[in-house]
Amino acid sequence: MTTADSATAAGDSRDIDELALIAARFPGFRIWRETTGEGTRYAAQARSLTTRPNTVITDDLAELRVALDIGRQPVSGTSTIG
Repeated sequence: MTTADSATAAGDSRDIDELALIAARFPGFRIWRETTGEGTRYAAQARSLTTRPNTVITDDLAELRVALDIGRQPVSGTSTIG
């Protein structure tokens, strides 16, 4: 294994650990990582159609976490009609 391979493996391990933490924090989402010829993407899909955001796809774990955090905040200025 080369030094570059070792660094990639260590990065993959950190990504997997971070994905596990994000999944634990957002149980209403199915969260996974995809690696293709174009690179690595992280995805989150809501388990319920009423959850917002419904789907997030990004190449940045921090962006994924922020997008899901923003979705947890109540939307201001909305009302419920009985």
